[in-house]
Amino acid sequence: VKEIAATGTTIILVEQSVNLALELAQTAYFMEKGEIRFNGPTRELLERPDILRSVFLEGAATVDAAKPANGTASHSANGVAKPVVGTAPRTVEERGATMSATDSDGTRPERLSISGVSKRFGGLQALDDVSLSVASGEIVGFLGPNGAGKTTLFDAINGFIDLDGGRITLIDTLANVRHDFAATSPQSRARLGLGRSFQDGRLFPNLTVAETLATALERQVTIRSSIVAALWLPPVTKSESKISARVDELLDLMGIGDFRDKLIRELSTGSKRIVDLACVMAHQPAVLLLDEPSSGIAQREAEALGPLLVRIREQTGASLLVVEHDVPLLLSISDRLIAMDLGRVVTTGSPNDVVNDPRVVASYLGTSGAAVGRSGTLTGTTHT
Repeated sequence: VKEIAATGTTIILVEQSVNLALELAQTAYFMEKGEIRFNGPTRELLERPDILRSVFLEGAATVDAAKPANGTASHSANGVAKPVVGTAPRTVEERGATMSATDSDGTRPERLSISGVSKRFGGLQALDDVSLSVASGEIVGFLGPNGAGKTTLFDAINGFIDLDGGRITLIDTLANVRHDFAATSPQSRARLGLGRSFQDGRLFPNLTVAETLATALERQVTIRSSIVAALWLPPVTKSESKISARVDELLDLMGIGDFRDKLIRELSTGSKRIVDLACVMAHQPAVLLLDEPSSGIAQREAEALGPLLVRIREQTGASLLVVEHDVPLLLSISDRLIAMDLGRVVTTGSPNDVVNDPRVVASYLGTSGAAVGRSGTLTGTTHT
């Protein structure tokens, strides 16, 4: 990139690694949710750790104190407000109290186990001896810059990539059965209770919300004969009634009953995300992997997402693994955070401890010697 710039070409670089961006750029712009939070020379940015921390690790509320932060946000379709469903615990203590209420003995059984998982793509070590576990009903947030290995880990859990080493096990806590995913296909893992939403959810634009959810429930259709269906015999009506009742349950769970007869193409991006998530919930997953659920949606809709995810956990008992660059969202819902960088787990623990861990801060903020050397020495600071 430097060689290209030396030829006289102007370069506009989008990069979430501040270390890399500050090593290359003379001028920096910070954007969040469609707003520019800072612009100026990179050396000035290095002298404003408050801005770096606020945008990457604390959220816009620390920069713009005038913007209210509350739990009454809504998601909408075509500008029609929709009340938030449920209320997310705002602190670690409140989240702990919530879990204590659902688990009277104070312990939660393990539901997902990942041990020594490694994956290399050519010369790139995408995952390096990753080990972690997730408890029943736990919400675990994954934190880390681009290239940390978060989505690759999700792909490994889903079975979309073959592992170079390690084991992934799903534990059926009710039947007390351990399912080793070593030779299990993605579709088989889904049947065993593993759900996944993607950054670019795809829905049929010309179906209504109710029709979309009914399509997602195809596995639960009990009558497969086209002749019996054409004659609309009693077994068919009974099967269809069960599907319709399940659609109503999902609409209520996700708080989108008002959208039942709306076409998918008529919904806002945020509402489409909720419908996509409802389709995943149709399979009643025991473990739900969410890859950047707030990506591409408006701030108001993102604020409504946290309470919804907490409600899903509380009403279904599912364990949630959430990859998200919106750190305030992660802090509002997570029982525990796992920070990753360069394919490794950097640290794991309470949200407050992880987000303030020096290694996590260094992976996000421009503290590398190369970045400082490129952009200028920080005032009153010595770097070695």
